Amino acid sequence: MGNLGAGSLAKACNQLIVGTTTAALAEAAELAERSGMDVETLFEVLSGGLAGSRVLEIVGPRLAAKDYAPTGPAKFMHKDLKFVLESAEAAGAAVPMAAAGVELYRELIDQGLGDQDLAVVRQAIANLSDSSVSPLNYVRKQP
Repeated sequence: MGNLGAGSLAKACNQLIVGTTTAALAEAAELAERSGMDVETLFEVLSGGLAGSRVLEIVGPRLAAKDYAPTGPAKFMHKDLKFVLESAEAAGAAVPMAAAGVELYRELIDQGLGDQDLAVVRQAIANLSDSSVSPLNYVRKQP
């Protein structure tokens, strides 16, 4: 795939896709449920279109059921996305989704949810929704 270290970067790229896709699905689930929609039905519909993916297939049911029993701690996604940011800086590549993901998963850890399953990102989003934080401006800047 490339120079020494390419395998680590490939894993990081995978995590970028998994982490941000899971977060987008969590946002969709929370928005849908708060708007009166059935999340399971929404995910069924989405799975037949372009939004269909292995992430939706595997994590979607846990997001819909709010099942956060750990299969892998969510806090590791923050670490993986930080590696993406470091790699992007070294390569001179813009990674705005990774940057947003780092902030969201940092928020998840700050909320004390880091040891639960990756799907717990939905709970972190629900907590943000219930707070006084504006839905359009909840991402903090890294120090």
